[in-house]
Amino acid sequence: MSLRPPRRLVDVVTAVVLVGLVVVLVPIWAVHRAVSAVRVGRPMGSTRRIRRVNADDTALDDVLSGGEPVIIEGLIERLGLPLVPDLEGLRRLAENDISAFRVRSHELHSPYFLYVGDYGAKLARVDEMTLSEFLDFMFESDDADRDVCTYRLFAVSDLDGAVGEIIDTIADGISELTERHTDRQASGIWIGSKGVVTPLHHDAWTGLLFQFSGSKRVLMFPPTERPNLYFTSPFAATDRWSTLPARSSEADPVEFPRYVRANRFEAQLEAGEVLFIPPFWSHEVEALEPNISIPFRFSARVVDQLNPGFLRPAFEVLHRKYLAPAAVR
Repeated sequence: MSLRPPRRLVDVVTAVVLVGLVVVLVPIWAVHRAVSAVRVGRPMGSTRRIRRVNADDTALDDVLSGGEPVIIEGLIERLGLPLVPDLEGLRRLAENDISAFRVRSHELHSPYFLYVGDYGAKLARVDEMTLSEFLDFMFESDDADRDVCTYRLFAVSDLDGAVGEIIDTIADGISELTERHTDRQASGIWIGSKGVVTPLHHDAWTGLLFQFSGSKRVLMFPPTERPNLYFTSPFAATDRWSTLPARSSEADPVEFPRYVRANRFEAQLEAGEVLFIPPFWSHEVEALEPNISIPFRFSARVVDQLNPGFLRPAFEVLHRKYLAPAAVR
C-alpha cells in the first residue's frame, strides 16, 4: 500500500507555498529596491579585481559562504577527474561512436549568447556535426576566415550521456569538499567561439564556472547594484536579464545614465580556473577565444529563497505550473 499523498494534494500544497513566498517577498522586494536606490545614488561607481585563492590553502566552504565572487586556482586538479573536459579530453571522448548533433551559427555582427532574447543576432546556418567535427570547427579553423560565431550548451543527456557522466564525477568530487547539495541535472558543458557574450543577468542559485579551455572576460555586480543595472519588474518574464546592451560597456550614457554609478568586480578567467558566483550577483561573460567551460550549480537553499531576488523565480514557477495552464483551460 502506497503512503504517498495524492498528486493533487501535492500540487495544492506546492501552490500554497509558492503563493505564500511571493506574498512575503513582494513587500521585502519593494523596501529593498527603495533602500538600494538611495544607497547606489553615487555619481560614479568603483571597479575591483576579483580576488584569487588557491584550493590547497582555502576551504571550499569558506569560499561558498564568503558572499563575494572568488577565482579558485587548483580546484580542477584537486578533483582528480578521470576525464578532464578540456580540448584534449573531449577529443579523447570524440573517439567513441557519439551521435551527430545540430550546431547553430550566427552572423558575427551580434555574437551574443541567445539564452533569452536575440539581441539582434541573425541565424546564419545550421550544421549537423559529430563531436570531432565540431571541435575542429571551433578550435582549428582560422578566426580570420570565420564569418560566424557559434556556441553550444550540452545538457547532461547529450553526447550519448557522456556529459552527465562528467558532471557526476565533478559533483562527486565537490561533495567531498562541501556539504552543499549539488544540482547535477542543471549543469552542462558550454563550448563557444571567440566573442560570444552571455549578457548581464543574475541567478537564484550558487554557481561555480569551471573554465577548462580558453579564457573569458568576467564582469560582476553585487545585488545592491540592481537599481543601476536596468532590470525590470520581478513579474516580467525576462527579469533575470538586464535590459542593457548585450555588452554593457556599449551602453549609451544618455539612455542608461545610472549604469556608470554601479560598483563592479572584474577579472579574466583563465583555463584551469574556477569562478565562484554567489546567488543574485549579476554577471556578464565574454569569450576572449574559443573556449570550453562548465557552469555548475548548487541547489538553492532556504536562506537563498528569502533573498528579495528570489521573488522572480518563485513567481516564474508559480506562473509556469499553475497560472499559465489555468489560462488555457
